Amino acid sequence: MLFCAELTTVKVIYNVLKSITIKDFAIVRPMKEGLKITVEEMKCIETSAYIPCNMFSMYHIDKNEECLFKINLKTLTEILNIFGDDGNSSLKLSYKSPGSPLCLVLYHGEENITVGCEIRTMNCDDFENPSLAEECDLNKIVINANILLELLQRLDNSAEEVKITFNPQPPNFILKTSSLSGESEVNISKHSESVTLFQCKEKIESVYAFSNIRHILKVMHYASKVAISTGESGLLGLQLVINSDDNQMYVEYYVTALYINDQ
Repeated sequence: MLFCAELTTVKVIYNVLKSITIKDFAIVRPMKEGLKITVEEMKCIETSAYIPCNMFSMYHIDKNEECLFKINLKTLTEILNIFGDDGNSSLKLSYKSPGSPLCLVLYHGEENITVGCEIRTMNCDDFENPSLAEECDLNKIVINANILLELLQRLDNSAEEVKITFNPQPPNFILKTSSLSGESEVNISKHSESVTLFQCKEKIESVYAFSNIRHILKVMHYASKVAISTGESGLLGLQLVINSDDNQMYVEYYVTALYINDQ
């Protein structure tokens, strides 16, 4: 058995995976530290959900063999929601060997119902797994998720692009859009009570497709903190902390810049 695990609560996992389903297929990588599920779209966006091993009531991997496979993420989320909002359910996962299906067993305690499902898996030999976080080492801000969500919602939703500025001088963090209806801009100071960390080595303005940024709004509803970071290439990284009981899971989101403007 390459991988097997048990979860006593499924709802928070379902909510997070549903919110990052921007493409049908995802790479599943069980690791010693926990389960990583990655979705990529045309090399422009990469989203990963991390479920730490301590969130599972049981977690086992074969340490002698790497475990990596591709599944239909939409199918997975539909299975996780098979009981809907009618109470919570527990989950058992197992993956026997390369080419085997991912087996799921969901149990609804209140109704005493057990459902078993299998999802076909695919090989992903061409999958590259670089550490994108290392590219986002120039500027960083950690902010309350609800505040960032509010700032993004204030911007012109019809705009095609959003400019993100890190500046050592105030205003320190700026979001700006331009469209036919005009310009909209929001900013926040590093001294704000909502900001817990601000690092800025130099002023950088980077422009991104606003539609790519809006993808993260769904998962931000479940997050408590967001770390926003950029690097010299303009790659934008967002790391979201999501609380579940006494545990935390994480979502990482990377977006490539349309262009950057060094100051």
